[in-house]
Amino acid sequence: MTSTSLLTSSNDGSSSSTSTGKLSATILSVYDIPPPAATTTTTGGANDNGTGSSSSFPSYVSMSIMGKEVKTGKPSSKHKVMNNFRFVGTDGSASASSSSNAGPATNILSLSAPLSVLYPTTVTFRVVFESSETLVARCKLSSTLRINQQQWLILNLFPESSFQGNEKGKGEREFDATKSTSSSKAQETSSTSTTENQPTLRLKLCLSGPYRTEIGAIHSLAQSWFHIVDSISSTTNTTLSSIAQSLPLLHQFPPAKILLVPTVPLAAASVALVPIALGILVLGLPFFLPILVVLLTVLVSTFLVGSGVYFSSSTGRESASIVLGPLYSTFLSTTAGQRLIYQTGPRPSPPALIKMVLPTDMVGKLILSLVIDFIGSCSYLLPVVGEGFDLAWAPIQTIFLMAMYDDRMPGLKYVSFIEEILPFTDLLPSGTLGWVREFSPLLMEEGLKKVEDMRVVLRGEREAMRQQGVGR
Repeated sequence: MTSTSLLTSSNDGSSSSTSTGKLSATILSVYDIPPPAATTTTTGGANDNGTGSSSSFPSYVSMSIMGKEVKTGKPSSKHKVMNNFRFVGTDGSASASSSSNAGPATNILSLSAPLSVLYPTTVTFRVVFESSETLVARCKLSSTLRINQQQWLILNLFPESSFQGNEKGKGEREFDATKSTSSSKAQETSSTSTTENQPTLRLKLCLSGPYRTEIGAIHSLAQSWFHIVDSISSTTNTTLSSIAQSLPLLHQFPPAKILLVPTVPLAAASVALVPIALGILVLGLPFFLPILVVLLTVLVSTFLVGSGVYFSSSTGRESASIVLGPLYSTFLSTTAGQRLIYQTGPRPSPPALIKMVLPTDMVGKLILSLVIDFIGSCSYLLPVVGEGFDLAWAPIQTIFLMAMYDDRMPGLKYVSFIEEILPFTDLLPSGTLGWVREFSPLLMEEGLKKVEDMRVVLRGEREAMRQQGVGR
């Protein structure tokens, strides 16, 4: 591959300044290694103090992607009874074993390359022995990891010979990663018999990389804006506190009571004038309609600006994170979310992004289709202004219908865009047409089954009645 030359490696976890992404693996332990054959265990035996023979003791663990390979040192220790090996000390740091078979264990491996090169690849881990067959595990990064989030993994190990001539068969089916959520679970054994258990590799794996250029710019601007708002808010609060302490009247009258002075007459006048204002608006609706539109626009703009300022403050951000935090985490766990936020390759299309949040069941799609058609027909409420609304709604409706029905009815997007962009054609229910195209065969099939069942029942009843008549 031509992209292999983009890879750089490191055994200490340090990053490369020329690469935009980095895959880091911390090798923890190897469990349930098969015992060596009898002909290779003469150097060990009962007097090896649990260190095992040289053939059963791993030489190193390697991590490779696209021909580039990095290796650990020898394990730091071996279990006294079982054939399990550890590459990390009890304090979580790499350690050297006192065994003559073990050397310094550099258990942190990393490979650096552009994130778009690393993300779709499959990483291969090999546990290499001096005399026994190498054990191999594979892990597809795009389906296992979330960028910039470390995962604890337990990978099944298989003999390297099982890969030969079957790279796309057994390798893809059996070499799946089982995630573990805690270090204690990742380092415990499930059985006391090493001859019956599946060999496994325990490790921590992290794929790190940068945001897309536009996402990084938005993130930087947001952080700068939040810093400005926090500074202004802190200064304003300090100033208001100083003013409140310098005015003796404010200590005598609470702020709530002071606000009642202008609020009471304004509230009374509003109660008296609102019915009169509503009556005038009803009588002169055609004349006041442009004024109402302007006032509504001003109110909506003011609300949006005020909400933006509030949610930019520290208090507002905490409130928003309660609702938006889980939604963002769910979105980021999807493939489309990873592709949108990080430089993993081509950007996802708008229909692919919308498809993640749209319903897939029959009733949900019907309701959404009816809502889309209703919004498209709302332009008839304002005969002139509404056609201008169609110019903005036409691409939005088309994107929604592409996400919902493009698999079954590819031509629907063209029909949707044309009927929305042209004047006086909004009566065509494009969304409902897509729903009928997708679900009408299923409904017809279910209906025919019901009819056939009914025929069988009626036929049985006629036969029963005929037999009763003969019997009489």
